[in-house]
Amino acid sequence: MLLTRLIKLLWHKEVPLKVLIFAWRLFRDQLPTKNNLIRRNIINLDSSSCVGRCGSLETVNHLFLRCSTFGAVWYHIYSWLGWHTTIPYEAVNHFIQFNYGGGVSKLRQSILHLIWFATVWEIWKERNNRIFNAKECSIAVLVDKIKLLSYRWLMAKTDCPFNYHSWWLRPLTLLGMF
Repeated sequence: MLLTRLIKLLWHKEVPLKVLIFAWRLFRDQLPTKNNLIRRNIINLDSSSCVGRCGSLETVNHLFLRCSTFGAVWYHIYSWLGWHTTIPYEAVNHFIQFNYGGGVSKLRQSILHLIWFATVWEIWKERNNRIFNAKECSIAVLVDKIKLLSYRWLMAKTDCPFNYHSWWLRPLTLLGMF
């Protein structure tokens, strides 16, 4: 039942297909996180620590929600949206909570989907940048990248009557959602 519901929620016309496939793999715990690479005997246990330097095992739920570095991104995103809430422990539940956080309006859900996808995609890209390029950006820069990416996706296929600065300040208020 939950899987069928997720399939319906997963597809979003403004989000690139590669990001939707990435999210599908995230929900199914099929991303090459260090935990999954250890299970497949690709890396050893000594290499299991999260790239956020929090000292925990890098799992999907830890990396995207619980890591003191990458999990902090969500607090900034929630603040940007003007929300105050607790974050669930599992990515699937977080997606559902985030999706319905703005109510049941199709427009609200669509915008929130887009922001959620942009957030997990940028977290994953930053994680890979830290591992493969030994470069990292601050949480503030990462959040700005999320705002820009979500704005670009939205503007690519829709005709919204506002500019990036307005989106950057309060996207949901601008759309008359809150």
